[in-house]
Amino acid sequence: MATATAHPTPAMLASRWPYLIAYLAAVIAAEVLISIPGGPLGLDRPFQPIGLSIHILLVFTLMFLSVVIQPKDATLAPLLVAASLASLIRVFSLAVPRYNFLGLQVPGAETDPLNTLPWLALVSVPLLVSIGTVAYVQRLRPSDLGLLFKRWIDLPIQAGVAMTGIPLGLLEFAILRIRPDQYWIHEITLGSLVFGGLAIFFATGLSEELIFRAILLKRAVEGLGEGAGLLYVTAIFASLHIFFFNGIDLVFVFGVGLFYGFVVLKTKNLWGVIVSHSLGNVILYLVAPFL
Repeated sequence: MATATAHPTPAMLASRWPYLIAYLAAVIAAEVLISIPGGPLGLDRPFQPIGLSIHILLVFTLMFLSVVIQPKDATLAPLLVAASLASLIRVFSLAVPRYNFLGLQVPGAETDPLNTLPWLALVSVPLLVSIGTVAYVQRLRPSDLGLLFKRWIDLPIQAGVAMTGIPLGLLEFAILRIRPDQYWIHEITLGSLVFGGLAIFFATGLSEELIFRAILLKRAVEGLGEGAGLLYVTAIFASLHIFFFNGIDLVFVFGVGLFYGFVVLKTKNLWGVIVSHSLGNVILYLVAPFL
């Protein structure tokens, strides 16, 4: 694999941005289509198949472009592959059928929030396999992804970052105000917290941070520079939260994405943001609704 350019020249940036802006615009369009409500109660998503189709097309298009571009720009090619992982999040989340707690596919399961946790656990498997495959092909070692502790001083720093998940989760709950009909569990029990926490950890905290703050951020910084790369990755991350249809939450998520990215760039360690992201979602969906 060719060595990435530490400081991309203006000519390089000018040739890379059209591909990346087009991808971001397509992701935003797909997410808007997926999120548009319909039906008498506004619970249906009539344009969801179109949005899903766009994401599927984006995955294959980016893979094809990466092969074509590789001889001309060996830094942009892996960045395009890394960006395709963001679309895979939505492809797996919508294409994999939801199941009830007995493990049986039933009519209406896809609209029942109480089926979200087993669905998350199921989705995390192909998503993590895809992440591992891209990391292997791009020869990214655990140290490249920020999964190793190199100094003892990193432990308390990462622990402090991890604890930010508690106030972040509470703040997002105050923004979204999850309704009782949207709860992911019936009541707080040790079993529901353990199973729910593990599902959230693998499907959101670990998977999404490996995609956005490890692989994608690394490739974006190599191809665009530190500042522009961080902003671009955060914009993609925030766009995947359009489904809430909440402008304040989009600003909040964008700010959290910048914070997580800044932490990873400065500490070269991913564990703090993985735990913070997981803990924030546990607070948001499993704990705060019952407080």
